[in-house]
Amino acid sequence: MPGFAGAPDGTDGVADDGRRYLVYLILGGLVVLLLVIIVVAVTSFDGDDDPARASDERRAQTRNLPVYWTVRRGDTYVRIARRTGLTVDELETFNPYVDPSTIQPGQRLKLRKNLPKPKPKPLGPKWVTLRSGDSFGSVAAKTGKPIGRLQALNPKLKPTKLQPGDRIRLR
Repeated sequence: MPGFAGAPDGTDGVADDGRRYLVYLILGGLVVLLLVIIVVAVTSFDGDDDPARASDERRAQTRNLPVYWTVRRGDTYVRIARRTGLTVDELETFNPYVDPSTIQPGQRLKLRKNLPKPKPKPLGPKWVTLRSGDSFGSVAAKTGKPIGRLQALNPKLKPTKLQPGDRIRLR
């Protein structure tokens, strides 16, 4: 049976040319696929850490956020997330016992997972100047320090010889 354009089937016919084109097409596709894999590999391992840089920038941004967000009228998790730069998932993680659909104005939401430790109480004054009628006992009652501790901190002051104007060390 004659092939395309009158050529007989066989070694010189269209069927051989079709197979040859198919082989070239497959080989060309494999070469293109190999080039795409190489390009992706090179761009992935070029040392430019965009995700790492983005996470560092995000960490710096969230570090400047306040610890809590006070809900205002009309606020939703989406609106709060947009304003703070957090995601809704992060807000839900930081506030696991809060139902997002029932937040009320005035309610406080955490904007961080680990809250900073509260600042320690100030130590108070280091010295107290005695007034008329003061004693180790009255100073201890006013400051909450034990009498024995006050006497140990002030070995030169004798309890029976305290006078107004004397200074008692508290810490």
